[in-house]
Formats: sequence, structure tokens, C-alpha cells
Amino acid sequence: MNKQPIPLNEKDRLNALANYVILDTSAEREFDRITELASLICDVPISQVSLIDENRQWFKSSFGLDATETPRDLAFCGYTIMDNVVFEIEDATKDDRFKENLLVTGDPNIRFYAGYPLIDPDGFALGSLCVIDRKPKVLNDKQKRILQLLAAEVTALIVDRRLREELRNFEKLFKLSNDLIFVGGIDGYFKKVNPAFTKVLGWDRDHLLKTSSFEFYHPDDVGNTIDELKNLSDGGETVNFLQRFKTSTGDYKTIEWTSTPETETGNIYGIGRDVSDLKLKEQQLAASEEKLRVFFEHSQGLMCTHDLDGKFISVNSAGAGILGYTQDEIVGLSLFDIIPQSRHSFLKEYLAEINDKGSAKGQMVTRHKDGSIRIWMYNNVLESSTAAEPYVIGNAIDITERHYLEQELMRTSQMLEQTNHVARVGGWEYDVLNKKIYWTSVTKEIHGVGPDYEPDLKTGIDFYRDEEDRERVMLALNRAITDGTPWEEERQIINAKGEEVWVKSIGNAEFENGVCKRLYGTFQDITEFKYSEFALQRSIETQEKLNDALLKHIELIEQQDRTIEKIQEFKFMADSIPQIVWTSNPDGSFDYCNKHWFDYTGMSLEETFEKGWEPVLHPDDVANEKIIWAHSLATGKPYEVEVRFKRAADGVYRWHLGRALAMKNERGRIIKWFGSCTDIDEYKRALDLESRISQFEDFNRIVAHNLRGPAGSIDMLLNMVPEAADEAEKSELMVMLKQSSTTLIDTLNELMKVLEVRNNRDLPFDDCNLEEITHSVERMLAGQMISKKAVITTNFMVPVMKFPKMYLESIFYNMISNSLKYSKADVPPVVNITSQTKNDKIELTFSDNGLGIDLKKHGHKMFKLNSTFHKGFDSKGVGLFMTKTQIETFGGHISVESEPGKGTTFTILF
Repeated sequence: MNKQPIPLNEKDRLNALANYVILDTSAEREFDRITELASLICDVPISQVSLIDENRQWFKSSFGLDATETPRDLAFCGYTIMDNVVFEIEDATKDDRFKENLLVTGDPNIRFYAGYPLIDPDGFALGSLCVIDRKPKVLNDKQKRILQLLAAEVTALIVDRRLREELRNFEKLFKLSNDLIFVGGIDGYFKKVNPAFTKVLGWDRDHLLKTSSFEFYHPDDVGNTIDELKNLSDGGETVNFLQRFKTSTGDYKTIEWTSTPETETGNIYGIGRDVSDLKLKEQQLAASEEKLRVFFEHSQGLMCTHDLDGKFISVNSAGAGILGYTQDEIVGLSLFDIIPQSRHSFLKEYLAEINDKGSAKGQMVTRHKDGSIRIWMYNNVLESSTAAEPYVIGNAIDITERHYLEQELMRTSQMLEQTNHVARVGGWEYDVLNKKIYWTSVTKEIHGVGPDYEPDLKTGIDFYRDEEDRERVMLALNRAITDGTPWEEERQIINAKGEEVWVKSIGNAEFENGVCKRLYGTFQDITEFKYSEFALQRSIETQEKLNDALLKHIELIEQQDRTIEKIQEFKFMADSIPQIVWTSNPDGSFDYCNKHWFDYTGMSLEETFEKGWEPVLHPDDVANEKIIWAHSLATGKPYEVEVRFKRAADGVYRWHLGRALAMKNERGRIIKWFGSCTDIDEYKRALDLESRISQFEDFNRIVAHNLRGPAGSIDMLLNMVPEAADEAEKSELMVMLKQSSTTLIDTLNELMKVLEVRNNRDLPFDDCNLEEITHSVERMLAGQMISKKAVITTNFMVPVMKFPKMYLESIFYNMISNSLKYSKADVPPVVNITSQTKNDKIELTFSDNGLGIDLKKHGHKMFKLNSTFHKGFDSKGVGLFMTKTQIETFGGHISVESEPGKGTTFTILF
């Protein structure tokens, strides 16, 4: 089924259909008669008036079918509204657009369809008048013409229906409206008035219709009314015409009229609204605005209005004068012109705030026309209630002089506060009537309490150290309250922190009408003064001690001088040695590097202190060095690391051994790190050479070990050839001899490849077929296999694995040859080899039924070089050592299980 077509003017068409207010209304006989007539004329069983909205076709009338609506995507009428002619389908089952339509394939089984669009006076197709048959059919020209005429009648009914609805609505509006609605003539008489005339003016309808309207007009408005009537008689319109109209009580109400003439009939249609209250408010508003204007102009502060960009709209004369401008000059400026450039960012914030919040207040700095600075306190609001563009009403007071006085007072207060802090002098006050005590911040500091601490008299007294001191203070307080006696006491307190503090307390009393109202005074920390006083008192007795102390102090200075000299010597020595020397703070930041560091790295002192070693460290060493250094800093343990530094002279990285020890104080805290970096590049190269020599020794062992088997087989086969029973056996032995020879050559070739790889310091991993390696080793050991009637069984669940092939062949060779060598004399050897995946690793096992090994006796030296476990065998103790080395070189692990007489199992994990 094809997708429904959509008219180009679909949005406007749907709006037009909605304006007719016909959708989902009840059935109407006028429409039903037309659908029945169309059915009879076209000789069909079904006829419908269909209206198409956004999602459905709705039937205003349906003859011969009970349906009230269908989805729009099934509607044949959706195609009808695309044109202004009859849309006809002879047989829907043969039309690609409809043959799969549910109304065709199912009930009502439509075959024939013809429809004519319902086009309203504005040209919008609202729907269609359609006829439907359940068998194929074709309309003749006469039937099509009648269908067109009937469709026009349906459209006329829809339009008339809306007009009737509008008329009914107008009648309701006419009766219920609070506005005055009338029909009148040019002669000044009303022909029709609505009930609002009686409600608003008090006159009954008959009186209004029989009396000339000029009887109701205010005498002063008659002339204007005559002019407006003449304008209406000439075909003009009256809009917002104000007229005072007499009420039944003799008062006048102001009516605002809007009138339109009908030249054909001479009628005048008008609507009036009582605006008496509005006019009164306008008069009151005008009076209020005049008062505000007078207030605005005569205000001694700055009053202004400006837009949301800061441009002035108006300014009062006093404000303009304070700024040094005339009113006309200010109106041509904006806030950006009178506010210093440095404060424009604050101005932008102010404009944004008042735009968002509708008000703003604070301080503003302006520049006078003569360049001087003025400071204002402002409180501004945004006016946006009118139809005009929103604007800001500003009200500001010049506080320049007050501002500078406050600044001076603040500086004086701060100086006094700072002086009190330096002198450790605080204040206090005791409200005798309310028994409330107040301490200044310094007083609280002397007592060792926080700024939020709220003292009381008892706790304040309890700070004094001795009971005697507390009693003396209470006595002084009571005397002051009783007779106003002032006091001055020096006593010792123990503050909230447990510190002993000497204090000087001064107190005075204030009386009113003979009654003590408050006590007040100062509270000073005199601890240092008292200790100095005590020291001065003991000065004569302790002169000798002071002299000793002075001598010690001189000696200390001399020691410091020697220390400085030694530090200079240390720096000279450090700069003289061909080794990097450095020190760092406890947090790891460098505070010294010797001259060799700068010569070697080419870095400056600033670069070193800022970036450390990282710019010259080899990239592969950075992460490890950071971990080791962080561990030493955290634990205080010695620092040791091997890193590569880039030499500035040629850009070459050389190995250095870095070491550092932490210097700690008597409490065990680190106070400095002392470190050095020694060039060990030659040493590292020597180690590398030693490693390579070791690898070549290992390779030589592999050569000797792996060639022994093929060579031994050849020797054994050569000895067996002369003893052969017949030519057939001899021929078979020669074939085996040839195979052993070939294996020997292949082994030599593989060893040469391994040697070449070793020289390149890279050994590739091969795809090793375990069955093939097993057969290769069988060929190497063919002589022993035959002589001992040995059997090898395999179960490779992992048939292929990644490993250097030569090493893996060597491992297989050692495992199998050992099983053959250490087999029981009267039992043919059976070797079982398996492979499987275990815990994401490959497991190889080699099991035999041989002599077994006493692991309690030999387990500790199982894989050591030159270790043997059975006497009477040609064994040098190399195979297992070499096998373990090969396995562990590539990350593997080998283990053994064995008992004497029960065989051995080797397990290898890769």
C-alpha cells in the first residue's frame, strides 16, 4: 500500500478545517439528505461526507455504512483532496495504490470509488463527498456533474453552519458583554442597544431608543460628537473616541467609542467601554509624575535613568553638577564615560546583575569632569512594567568625604589593633547589672581560648594560678563595685593551653546615680617583661654564668665559621672529583649539584632545581627511578639505582650507579639527603660480555650434548653391521645408519642457525610440532631404541606450541635419552609424553618406567651441574642442568616426581 499524498498547503488546510468547528459534531439532517441523494443518483450502496484531519478521515454523514472514521492512511479521500476534479477508481483491486488497502482486502470490500473535493471559499480542500460500491463501476458524465453540484452544496452547508454559529456567538456576546454595543443612525438615535447600557448607565432600553443620543452627551462634547458623526457619514471610522455620557443619576461617565459605518443602510455599529476609572487614574498618575519630577529635579543627590547598556536617559541637575557636567552633557554620555577604565569590569557585572535580578545596590566610583574621583552609594531598580524598553532608575548619594573618613578611621583602628597585638594588651568589660563579661580578641589570645569563647566572671577568675591570687582579684572587684576603687594587679594565670602567663590587670568602675553599672580595664601579657625583670634581679649572682654562656656562644660562632669553611672545602672537593655529587631536601628537591653534573649533562642550576634528572634520564629508566626514589623518601632507607644519563657532549646514554643516604637529626627526622652517581658504563659492558660468554659456554654444552646422541647411534650401528645375521638385516642397519648421519648433519645445521641467532642477540620463537620433534629425537636415538626395545607413546592435546625449535628439540632429547639411559636392565623402556593447557599455560610431561631417583637424597641437587644419581652409567651431569637453564631462560619452570624403582615424571610449564 502506497504512502498517502500530502497537500502543499497542509498546515493552512488543517487550520481552516479546525476553524469550521465541525469535527466530531452530531449528525445533521441537511448532510444526511445529500449523502442519500448521492447514493440514489449514482446507484451505489454507500455515500459519505468525509473530512480529512491530520491523522484520520471523519464522516460528518455516512449513508450505507456505520463507520464514523478511519485512519487517514486508509482514506481514498486523501487522494481526492489533492485536486479540484472528480477522483474515480473503477476497480480498487487493480490499482497499485489501493489493492492492499484494508478497506479493499476486508470489510467493506471497496471496489468502486468516486469523490469530489469539498473546497471552501478560501480554496482549502476540507474533505470530499464520495460514493462507494462493492463491485467495479464507472460514473457517467451526468452523475459526475451531479456529484460536483452536491459537493458544492455540502461546502455551502459547512460555511453556513459556521456563520450560524458565529451569529449565535455574537448574540451571546451582545447580551453578555460588559461593553456597550449598539446599532444607530446618522440622525443620532439608537436602533438597538445591549443590556450593558442599562447596567453601566442606568437607563432602560426603551428610553434610550426613543431619546436622541445628544440628550445624553456632556455639553462640552457635543461639538466633537457632531464632527465624528459627519466623519462616519462620509464612510470613515471612529477609533478611541472619548465622550462623557450622562447616567440615570445625573453623573457623567467617560466612554471610549469605536464605531464603523455601513454606507448601504446608513447604520452605525459601535462598541463603547467605560473608562471613567482609567481616566481618573491617568489624572492621578499625571499628578504623581509631576510630583516625582519635582522631587527628581530638586534632589540633592544623583538621580538618573539609563538603559541596559549604561547610556544615560535623564539626570537631575544636582547630580550632573556634582559630576561637573550640565544635564545636556550627561545625557549624551554613558556610565562607561564617567567610570574609570580600571573599573569597567565591575560596571559590566552591575549591568548584568540589574538585568538578571531587577535591582542592585552598592558602591560606585566615578571620575569628575576635572579628573577627580567621587564615590557614591547607590540603590537602583529596573523598570520593565511599561510597554517601552526597560530602563534603570538610579538613586545615589555622594559619600566621598565619608568614605575617606571611614578609611582613615579603619587605618587608625587597625593600627590600634596591631599595637595591642604587638604589646599584647587586651581589653575587658563587666556588665554589673546583667553579670555579663566581654573580652577583646587579644584578651582571649592571652587566655589561650578561641575567638568564639564566651567568658563569665567565675571562669575568668579561675584562670589565676593560686587561690591567693583569685581571692585578691575578687576583693579588688568587690571594692570597685562598692566604692569605685580602681586597681592594678600583676599576677600569674594558667591559660587554656596549660601555659603559665604573667598578666597585668587594670580595672576601673563606672557609676550612674550612685550605682556601679560596669567595670572595665585592660589585660596585658607581661610574661617577657617579668622574666626580664627576674633575670635582671639575678644578673649580679649569675654574671659568671652569663660570661660562660657568652664564651660558649663565641665558641659556637667559631664552630659555625669552621663548618662554613668545611662546607666550602666539601664543595671544592666535590667539584674536583670526576663523579656526580648531589644533595637534596627531605622532600626530594635538589639543593646542590657539583660541577661534574653540569659539565656532564649540560643542564643549568635552575633547570636542575626545577626539573631534576628527568630531562637527561633514559626514557626506559624514568618510571623505575621514580618508584625507588619515592620509596626511599617515604621510608628513609638508603637509595640505590642503576640508570642511564645522556652525556651532553655526544648525546650518548651511559650507565650510572646512583646512591644516597639520609642525614637525620636527634629525633630521627630526615634533614638532608647526600648522594652520588658513579659512571659504571664500562662495568655494565663487562657484565654484558661475561653474560654473552656464559651463553656461548651454554651453547657449547648444547652442541656437545646434542651431538653425542647421533654420534653414539652411528658408532653403535657401525658395531652392529658386522654382526648382522643376513643381508636384509645389514641393509636395514645401513638405512638406520644413514638416518643417524642425516640427523647429525641436520643437528649441526640447526646449531649453526642458533649460533647465528645468538650473535644477533635475538632468538625467534618457532611453531614447533610436538609429534615431529618426537620423531626427530627418535631418529637421533634409533640405536638405543632398537637395542633396548624402547617404546614412546604420546598424547598431545596441544599439538603445536611457540618455542625456539632447537632448544625444544634439546629438551625432548635430554628427557628421552635419560629415560633410555636409566632404564631397568630386564624391562623395555616405555616413555610417555603428553601436552595440555593448564591455568593458561602449556604443560609438558615426560614419564618413564625406569630406575627412578631418590629425591630425599638427591632432590636438593637435582638440576645442578655435574650432578649424577646412579653409578655405572656414562653420565656427566650436564643434561638436566642444561634443560632447566633452557626452560627458565624463556620463562618456564620444571619440576620432578620420582621414587626409586618406580620411574620418573618431569613436568614442564611454559
